[in-house]
Amino acid sequence: MSVPAPRLVRTLVIALFATAVAGCGAERDGDVSAGRPPGQTGDESAEAGARAQRDAEAAADRWEADRAADKPRPLLVRGGLPVQLGDWEPNNHAFKVSLGDGCFAPPASGVLPPTPPDGEVRWVDGVVQRRPATAPLQGYGRSLPAEPRSRCGTAEAPRLTVTSVSATTRTVQTTEGPATVPAWELAFADTSVRVIGPAVTDDPWPTPGHPLDSPDTATVGADGRTVTVGFGGAPDGPGPCGSDYRAVVVQRDRVVAVAVVAIRKPGPTVDRDGRRVGCPLMAASRTVAITLDAPLADRALIGTGGLPLRPPPTGPLD
Repeated sequence: MSVPAPRLVRTLVIALFATAVAGCGAERDGDVSAGRPPGQTGDESAEAGARAQRDAEAAADRWEADRAADKPRPLLVRGGLPVQLGDWEPNNHAFKVSLGDGCFAPPASGVLPPTPPDGEVRWVDGVVQRRPATAPLQGYGRSLPAEPRSRCGTAEAPRLTVTSVSATTRTVQTTEGPATVPAWELAFADTSVRVIGPAVTDDPWPTPGHPLDSPDTATVGADGRTVTVGFGGAPDGPGPCGSDYRAVVVQRDRVVAVAVVAIRKPGPTVDRDGRRVGCPLMAASRTVAITLDAPLADRALIGTGGLPLRPPPTGPLD
């Protein structure tokens, strides 16, 4: 039930790009990823580059501020918790909806253990941090709008009866490396499925000011200076639905921030019959190569959302 963060970010980028190109041919001032007018003016290109520069500078600023000596290490979990153990039985598929919606029956007396004030997070590099604790059923379904929550207790989302809650730990991947975190393991009536959820609060994931300008993966060459960033974008083809890309890089002593800029290709936005050219509602996997002034070494490599860029997934996106 958790989604690996690199794939999640790429999926979100693709979805956002698909939305942007749906109206291909409709000109929108200041949006380099929306409509495709026939060509790109120098002012548009300069504006896009300046915006990417601002985004990269802001990301580097946030990264340095968040890692100041007087601040605790951020806890950003990559697709970690909650985790489902086991599969829903054929007659219990509605329980999946129940869990996502946070549809729980009032637990019997004594089932829920007391919630401690905090819990210990331990990274593999030895950093230890205490974080505020969360209650066993806290957070499930909280982000849903009112309408889905209202189906709790119906056949679509029957209420789950929690039969036991036990304190445990779980190793998760964070943006600062693997960490062991406190967790709650939940068991339910009428199913063998168990769920391990967080027992401490984590930090909200930052989002780039312009999501389509942020790469989400990167590979570093053997020389330490050649970096190839990957992202979802327009295909590398002719005409108004295609784009070239360039990178904007901010290089500092502790962090390197990268943004990408779309360079729209010229071409007619209407066909012979005067109809708008329709662009595919799918993003292409694109890359841009960068040469740093000095080897990356132990500096962080981030996108405009302030998150470390990771190697691209080796398997299909899911």
